[in-house]
Amino acid sequence: MKSSTPRTAIIGAGFGGLAAAMELDRNGLGDYTVFERGDSVGGVWRANSYPGAACDVPSPIYSFSFELESRWSRRFGSQPEIHDYLVRTADKYGVTPKVRFGTEVMAASFDEATGEWLIELAGGETQRFDAIICATGQLSRPKIPDVEGREQFSGAQFHSAEWDHDVDLTGKKVAVVGSGASAVQIVPAIADQVAQLHVVQRSAYWVGNKWDHRTSSLLRDLLGTIPGLARLQHNVEWIWYESRAPLISRKAELAQIGFEKWLRFKIFREIRDPRLRAKVLPKYRFGCNRVLLSNRWYPTLDRDDVSLHAEGVGRVTETGLILSDGSRVDVDAIVWCTGFTPSEYLAPIDITGRDGRKLHTEWKDGPEAYLGISVSGYPNLFMMYGPNTGSLTNTIIYLLEKQARYTRLALERIAAQGGWLDIRRSAQDTFNEDLQDTLAGTVFTTGCPGWYHTEDGKVTAVWSGSHLSYARATNDVDFENYEHGKAANR
Repeated sequence: MKSSTPRTAIIGAGFGGLAAAMELDRNGLGDYTVFERGDSVGGVWRANSYPGAACDVPSPIYSFSFELESRWSRRFGSQPEIHDYLVRTADKYGVTPKVRFGTEVMAASFDEATGEWLIELAGGETQRFDAIICATGQLSRPKIPDVEGREQFSGAQFHSAEWDHDVDLTGKKVAVVGSGASAVQIVPAIADQVAQLHVVQRSAYWVGNKWDHRTSSLLRDLLGTIPGLARLQHNVEWIWYESRAPLISRKAELAQIGFEKWLRFKIFREIRDPRLRAKVLPKYRFGCNRVLLSNRWYPTLDRDDVSLHAEGVGRVTETGLILSDGSRVDVDAIVWCTGFTPSEYLAPIDITGRDGRKLHTEWKDGPEAYLGISVSGYPNLFMMYGPNTGSLTNTIIYLLEKQARYTRLALERIAAQGGWLDIRRSAQDTFNEDLQDTLAGTVFTTGCPGWYHTEDGKVTAVWSGSHLSYARATNDVDFENYEHGKAANR
């Protein structure tokens, strides 16, 4: 049978979408279109332009392994730098001309008669493709809680991922609702600008030191000129971070307790007020949630012009917030650092598979997939950063590259044999049963707060082991686990 390159739709132009596009191009599968609802590539690094936005993974490993960057200004790159890196990389590898910017995918349905996916775009346009790669990410849909009275507030309010740069916070009283990753960066960045800062905390996080430093011009020159030096830097950082993987095991409880003691000492050293120390002390095991990194978070909270409220928001009024204990906080602006909807994978795209099944209906009790990539009943649909592939111990870019490679191998089989591949339900169920059994032995099932699991405790967001174990699991495609079908009308 004559080989035919599958026509592929890639949804999203962040790290995942670009990893997939470049993997296809580099292996002769360049018949694809990238659909991106924003005005440039970058994903979350395009959208999250709030003050202080930066990565909490070292830039030498928070970049594509085949496109190492030698010009990072710091060990941890800032949002503008990372966004610029992605724009330049997309240009260099020829992806940009294949991206349709300002284009949102609303629905995708599998046509069993033709074996094609029918994609519907905002505005009603439809297109057909042989395969879809969904690279919409976990943290792409901002979530603002449905708090009573929010529409009554007379001042400026916005989500951290939709920062309103037209609003000048200078000299204003500002409330930051949330104390997670975004808040830990925003609060120190705006504290000197505002008159009074109120931080409303839902739950405390473990916050470690950020071992950051400027990259000297000499080191940048050396990394850019000495063959293999940037690769050595990348490998050393990667191995260092990979060595942390055993810490997620329940068997590592003594090490977890040791780290907790060290972080408690950090709180004691950086905060003077004993009452404030008690408020910021987490009530969950170390490693159960991402450890945030900041050298300025605790000292900023300890300032006289900054107040931490651990009561949570009860309702919003015209002039500010009423907290759950009845206390009133009057402010001029509210910044909602309330996270995203990470368990709603691929939403709001309406996805219809074989026999008219609806993906989000099947996922009502929590999303699951085979290797986080394939879902039974949805042929030739592949995911980047799908269920249970979140990274807490190393760089997500490594996992994305493995997913891109796995997807490319599957598409090569489709190109050679035609038709479609659909993961067998038995293979998907066996994989997820084994996965949840493994996760039961990790710290993620010890009562973690946050978004890594469903309300009934099923862990759906994070991988169960090391990045090397995921690489082994995705090294080859076991096509015996896939049903290979042929379209009736093709």
